[in-house]
Amino acid sequence: MINPGLNNKTVLITGANSGIGREISTIFAEMGSNIIFHYFEDDEMAEEMVNSLRNFSVDVLPFKGDLKNASVINNLFDKAVSKFGSIDILINNAAVAEFPDNTFETNEKSFYNHFDINVKAVLLLINRFVNLHKDQGKVDGHIVNISTDASQKFANQISYGASKAAVEAYTRSIAIEVGKFGITVNCVAPGPVQTGYIDKELEEYVLPTIPMNRLGVPKDIADAVVFFSSDQSKWITGQVILVSGGHYI
Repeated sequence: MINPGLNNKTVLITGANSGIGREISTIFAEMGSNIIFHYFEDDEMAEEMVNSLRNFSVDVLPFKGDLKNASVINNLFDKAVSKFGSIDILINNAAVAEFPDNTFETNEKSFYNHFDINVKAVLLLINRFVNLHKDQGKVDGHIVNISTDASQKFANQISYGASKAAVEAYTRSIAIEVGKFGITVNCVAPGPVQTGYIDKELEEYVLPTIPMNRLGVPKDIADAVVFFSSDQSKWITGQVILVSGGHYI
């Protein structure tokens, strides 16, 4: 049995109360990690999820906030450090995908809605994480960003795709800058994952493009995130891995 070494670690997960973020939170809690549980809306769902995580006998700090605002990110880190003393792992999962998102109907508001959360917030969260790591003299840490396997060409989701391509670029550049501090920075790029948005018609359309002939499930992505957060990945950094069943390889 591989031991990922996540017991008693503290992990900050953004967009943690649904879909992939919910599954990531659950798996980390199962492995004994304390959870900083960020969410944007739906207090009832978040409360239910926090109670579920606490059943694993881990400590959970829920935090509701709009990550478009730098002050919210600073408040998130201040509360997390006040409660846990430090943060070992940062999972940048929160994202916005709006429609329409094509060349003909795009506008300034759509651009900023995508890039403020999907890019700016990711960068500011990483900034706080690595400076906290340096200030505390920690010797290891992990950052895992979530992208999409279609980041390089995503027709009809052009700003979403471009924002995720920017995240992948940041992943590589930041990995070079922070490697000397023992921090790994990697990116998981999911293919089509069933989180409730893929109806039967869309499933029938996309399945022939997936060599493994099935949609992904949130656990497929969460397992890859755990690997990049584990002791087994201590010498892997700056990587973008497609977790897609072969879609877009």
